[in-house]
Amino acid sequence: MKKTFDAVEWMRRRRTEIDAEDRGLSWEDKRRKTHEVVMQDPLLAPLCVQAEQGQATVASAR
Repeated sequence: MKKTFDAVEWMRRRRTEIDAEDRGLSWEDKRRKTHEVVMQDPLLAPLCVQAEQGQATVASAR
């Protein structure tokens, strides 16, 4: 069976694209950009809000 999508290759290519987009940004600018992306994600945004409010909990691995 032939693979129609190579996730590892896609992730490597995307990392290269992101690095090119972020070239010249300060660490704080990169952090702000990442935060804005996270806040637009319906799954991650509530977690970010909880963490900012100090309500986030970390599940312990047993």
